[in-house]
Amino acid sequence: MKQFTVTGTHSEIGHAIGQQFAAQIHQFLDAYPFMQRLLAFHNSAEGQARYQQYLAINQQHFPAYMLELEAIAHGANRPFHHLFLVNMRGEYRDYLNEHALFGCSDVAVVTNDNALIGHNEDGDIALADTAYLVQVSIPNQPSFTSFSYPGFLCGNALGFNRAGICFSVDNVQPRNIEIGLVRHFIARSLLAATSLDDAIARATVAGRAGGFSYTIGSIHERRIVIVETAPHQQHVREIKGIFYHANQYVGLEMDQSAQSISKSSMARSQRAQELLQNKQNLDHAGILEILTDCKNTQLPICRIPSATDDTATICTTIFDLDRQRFKLYPGPISKFAPIELAL
Repeated sequence: MKQFTVTGTHSEIGHAIGQQFAAQIHQFLDAYPFMQRLLAFHNSAEGQARYQQYLAINQQHFPAYMLELEAIAHGANRPFHHLFLVNMRGEYRDYLNEHALFGCSDVAVVTNDNALIGHNEDGDIALADTAYLVQVSIPNQPSFTSFSYPGFLCGNALGFNRAGICFSVDNVQPRNIEIGLVRHFIARSLLAATSLDDAIARATVAGRAGGFSYTIGSIHERRIVIVETAPHQQHVREIKGIFYHANQYVGLEMDQSAQSISKSSMARSQRAQELLQNKQNLDHAGILEILTDCKNTQLPICRIPSATDDTATICTTIFDLDRQRFKLYPGPISKFAPIELAL
C-alpha cells in the first residue's frame, strides 16, 4: 500500500494528494459502476437541483474541506463534480433506491487489560488495491494519518491524529435522507478533533443529511465510544467490555423499515455473537480471530467476493490505545504488506 506524507494548507495538501494519486483516482472512477448512475442523475433537472443545494450547504459549513476536495480534483485533472458526487454516494443511494451491500465490521474492547478498536474495512472490489495511507500536517491543526480511497476526502474509512484521537467508520443506511451536511465531510472533520468530546460533537453536528456509525477512541482518556447518527437522531454508547457493530443501528432507536440492513450484516452480527459468547476480554489476537472469521462461507465476517457477497474485506486494522500502536493487515484479495505505525 502506498504511503504519502504532505504538509501545507487545505488547498496545498489536496492538490498534492490529487496529483500523487491521479492514476488511482481515474482508475477507480472510470471503473466504478455507481459513478455512471450518479452522473446520469446529476444530469437530470432533479439531480441538478439537489446538487446545488448540497453544494451550498456544505460550502457554507465546511469551506476548508470543500477547498481540499476542489484541489484534489484539480491535482488529478478530474472534474470537481465527479468527486463531489462520489463523496455523496451514501446520500444519493437513497435517492436512486440502490442500497449497497458493502459495509464494515468493528470490535471495541475496554477492560482492565485492553483498550482496542478492531476494524474490517469492507468495500467495492475495485478499491482493493487503490487505497493508500496519507500522513497530513496542516498549520494549527493536529497532524493526522488516514486510510483513504482515491477521490474521497480523508476520514471516511479510518484514521488517527496527534491529539490522541483514533476512529473507524461503519456504513449504516437510514432511509430518511435529507438535504444537509454530507457524511464524508463530517467524517473528515473528526481528523481535526482534539478530544473525545470534541470528536463526538463533530460526529453529531446538527443538519446531517444521512448517517454513519463511528467507533472513536481517545488514547489520553482511555475511552472508546460508538456514535450512531441519522439525520435527526443520534446515540452515543460508552464501551465497557466488548462490543461488535456491523452496518445496522443498534443503540439508536429505529424501525427496521427506516433503514436498509443487508443479509451480510445480519449474518456477521450473528456470527460475532457466537464468537463473543461468555468472553470477558479480548486481546489483539482475539480481535483478529473474530475479524478474520470465515466459518459462514456464504456471508462471512471476513469477506471474499462471491456469488452471495460481492464485497471484499480490503484490510483489517487494530488501534491499541494502551500501547499506542496502529496495525494494518491486508485482506484476503489485497496484495500489500502489513503496516505498523505509532499512534
